[in-house]
Amino acid sequence: MAKPRRPVACATDEAVIRGSLDTTRHRDPALVAARLTQWLAARHPGGRVETIEAPLASGASSELFFVSLSGVELEGRPAAEAVLRMAPAYAVYPHVDLAAQFRCMDLVARRSPAPVPRVYFCESDPAVLGAPFLLMERRHGRGAPDWPSYVRQGWLHDLAAAEQAVLWRNAVEVIAAVHRTGLAPQDVAELGLPFGGATLLDQSLRYWRRYLELDRQGGRYPELEESVAWLERQRPNADFAPTLVWGDASLRNMLFDGLQPCALMDFEFAHVGIHAFDIAFFALMDYVMAEGFAGGAPRLPGFPGVQETLDLYERASGRVVPHREYFVRMALTYMSLATTRVFQRLAREKRVPPDLVATNPPLRILGEVLRSGKLPP
Repeated sequence: MAKPRRPVACATDEAVIRGSLDTTRHRDPALVAARLTQWLAARHPGGRVETIEAPLASGASSELFFVSLSGVELEGRPAAEAVLRMAPAYAVYPHVDLAAQFRCMDLVARRSPAPVPRVYFCESDPAVLGAPFLLMERRHGRGAPDWPSYVRQGWLHDLAAAEQAVLWRNAVEVIAAVHRTGLAPQDVAELGLPFGGATLLDQSLRYWRRYLELDRQGGRYPELEESVAWLERQRPNADFAPTLVWGDASLRNMLFDGLQPCALMDFEFAHVGIHAFDIAFFALMDYVMAEGFAGGAPRLPGFPGVQETLDLYERASGRVVPHREYFVRMALTYMSLATTRVFQRLAREKRVPPDLVATNPPLRILGEVLRSGKLPP
């Protein structure tokens, strides 16, 4: 596949990547800690926040704080550390529902072997902290950083190719574990994508169309228009079994203990949907990180390509990944819709030049796929 053309101001620049990872802070951590202490004390007399830390990068779709607690016992044991995830002032997604995120994470934690942190509380009243929030278990491990990119340096880069292959296979297996989460009829009815549709595929297509309408508020993007229309026009005539999908499956959203994932994070887009989309997203994201955000750097030698990763998933899960081209294109469309929305915010906040919105890495790769008809290998 030909390398996408890059603009003079490049979305692989350090300042751009760091900006895309950091949510603009709207809240004073000390004030958040004081209000959270009041809220905790009403539920756990004597409970309080001892320390609060705002990580340098908390992602583009939420605002995070790490908190240490005292006097709080959750599920029969002291809760010394937690993560506070607050809904952002700028919505990346066309629909944000923290209660649904809570339910999805809780289902995976309770009904699957996947290493998902327990979610302790969901508070939907924005008056408490200024926005709805989740309070969840904090886990520790080594991550796959965006900057400096794990593709170019760091512990993942320094692993032997055979170790990288084991780590990748383990990551695929935990995604298969997420997909084994048991679902009751009520879960299927209530945790699908929110804009209606008679089938899971109908729901997905309506969601992409709504996402496109959201992105249109900041400009016109012919690649997004064409790709969403292609998905609608080429939809397979098939039924899909309801599956709890992560929605943002990638190495970047995992923590590792050795070569084994020990925590899965960022369930903002978790929903009952189609397993093929979820694993296609995972398979494609590493390519986008290397080819797009790392400026065309070679992928790590132990990581297989998209099709081989889908084969690995089939062996790990016992489930076929049908209509592969369709769902890989769907995954790339989603990446492009979401990243365009993030870059619109960056441009509005004058952290990137406005012309980078229409040349962000996933969108450039999507344009190349549309022009060539060839998917990433």
